Amino acid sequence: MKKIFITILLICAANVMSAQSYKIDLTIKGLSDTTVLLAVHGGETKYVVDTVMLDSNGKGSFAKQKTLEGGMYFLAINGIALFDFLVSADGDDNFGIITNSETNYADVEFVNSPENTAMLAYLNFRNQHQKRYENLIEQLKTSAENSDEEKEIRAQLMVFNRPLIEFSDSLANAYKGKFLASVVKALEPLDEPNFNLPADEPDRERKIAMNYYLFNKEHFFDNINFKDERILRTSFFESDIFDYYLKNVLIFKEPDSIIPCIDKIMSRMDEGSRIYRYLLSHVFNFYQKSTVMGHEEIVIYLGENYYLSPKVTWESEKFEKDLVGFIQRNKPTLIGKTSPDLLLPTPDGKRYESIHALTANYIVLFFYDTDCGHCKEETPRIKATYDKYKNLLGLEVYAVYIQTDEKKWRDFIDTNKLDWINVWDPYRSGNIYNTFNTETTPQIYLLDKDKKILARRLDSENLDKLLEFYFNRQ
Repeated sequence: MKKIFITILLICAANVMSAQSYKIDLTIKGLSDTTVLLAVHGGETKYVVDTVMLDSNGKGSFAKQKTLEGGMYFLAINGIALFDFLVSADGDDNFGIITNSETNYADVEFVNSPENTAMLAYLNFRNQHQKRYENLIEQLKTSAENSDEEKEIRAQLMVFNRPLIEFSDSLANAYKGKFLASVVKALEPLDEPNFNLPADEPDRERKIAMNYYLFNKEHFFDNINFKDERILRTSFFESDIFDYYLKNVLIFKEPDSIIPCIDKIMSRMDEGSRIYRYLLSHVFNFYQKSTVMGHEEIVIYLGENYYLSPKVTWESEKFEKDLVGFIQRNKPTLIGKTSPDLLLPTPDGKRYESIHALTANYIVLFFYDTDCGHCKEETPRIKATYDKYKNLLGLEVYAVYIQTDEKKWRDFIDTNKLDWINVWDPYRSGNIYNTFNTETTPQIYLLDKDKKILARRLDSENLDKLLEFYFNRQ
């Protein structure tokens, strides 16, 4: 690959023009008549800030009557992003960059930017640190179990991150107030305590693993400065830190375990600040899209305790209306709650069946529409599960047709040989739509003998697996 030489001069308005302008002089030796983009990271999204066309000498200038926001910036040429650099946006961003590499830091030199020069030193230290770690892991793989060599390597690994932590802390102290300080602290590993227990400790490995889990859950964000909104404009915070925490640290997915962690994170920010608004929206969308059963409770909690409270004043009326509707349709049937009752007529019209009057050990609530293609596919599968576990577990199915075409309903029952409890609601007296969230069908719930909701929004496959679990447990 042909090397190119890049020189960037980022001139802060305080030093050159007015307090509301910026100017970046750019020279790329070896290129001409080429468009260069100035962009800033914004998590998974990248935002183009400015564009310049280089002249025949590879020169151009970015200049506008506005200030640059602090964050992690990069240049892009022909769709290729070059190396990142920091802008603290504190009135002291007057520097240049010289490089002969298109995509990496190997030959980068920052001129008149101690902050970015220190960032290069940090990245080099971190890379060397990672190589030493990989070497130790390779040695560990080849060492004999319980040998002196293995014990020595494990002892080194216990304190391995100390030099990186010390180096990060020294940079953070030296560049206090600069964006570099927030970046290196955010990337700094936790100094985990030694949870090594005696060799004869009962259930030793599980206890050690639990101690590490609890420590990381409690202290994962200790090094994040949530007062510095510049951290949002990086390539790593959203995916490598925040989402990593939600996906990989919070391994116990129950809402009662997750909700206190969310509250703790949000309490570290100023209410209404940009970072508060962004992360609240991010965590809300994360759990709203979650396919994990029961996470609707987290969405409802965030809705009631944040979005519909005085803490949030910036959302639209439509958002709030939709959120209220979601809460109304889902809150009555959260896992762990007693199912609302229904008293609905059977096909002969002479008998009414109540959910709460059923005496089965397990009850499947099945809400369907005969015109729903997915319902047509799921019905025979649920019927097979019913036949399998009706006597083995004491299973009953309470199947509710949510529309009003009686002929279609009766034909559907006959075609699929549905010999379970069949009911419908022709006069819309059961408020099924809001109570059991039948906005889409099918909707499948599993109740225990006390009518407590064990699972919701199931499909036939997971219903069968769950019943198999209960069968094996009895």
